[in-house]
Amino acid sequence: MKSLQVNKALPGWLSCRIEPVELFFRILLGGVFCVAGAGKLGNLLIFESTIRNYRILEDPWIAWTAMVLPPLEVIGGTLVILRLLYPGCLILLCGALLAFMGALVSLLARGIDTQCGCLGLVTTIQVQLMIDCGLVASAVILLWMWRKGCEQSG
Repeated sequence: MKSLQVNKALPGWLSCRIEPVELFFRILLGGVFCVAGAGKLGNLLIFESTIRNYRILEDPWIAWTAMVLPPLEVIGGTLVILRLLYPGCLILLCGALLAFMGALVSLLARGIDTQCGCLGLVTTIQVQLMIDCGLVASAVILLWMWRKGCEQSG
């Protein structure tokens, strides 16, 4: 109850950035993307070979994806944490997660057993799919909270 009183005393542009539950989900979702993107930026050649192992894309799309995806993850994650360009970044990250999940499901369907290279974790494809489902749920919750906030202010 006290946090509600604090939020009412703050200007509107700041109070929407420090709602505790929303902040938790923003840090969770944005932080995962920032860490994952930064890890891939650290060694683009390994990330490129990981993309190649999926056998979905051909050259030169593999190289383009390896160069574009990590900075996009870092920028998108940072903007979600800061709540800037917010709904668009949430939709972008949710779309990226759905694309990642589709690629993982295609690995399972084709019987390809490879390291997914998703978060720098050594996990099975099934565990990574569960993590991605949780992240999609976080993005949906954030979109719902944003929409709810728009309805209350409008």
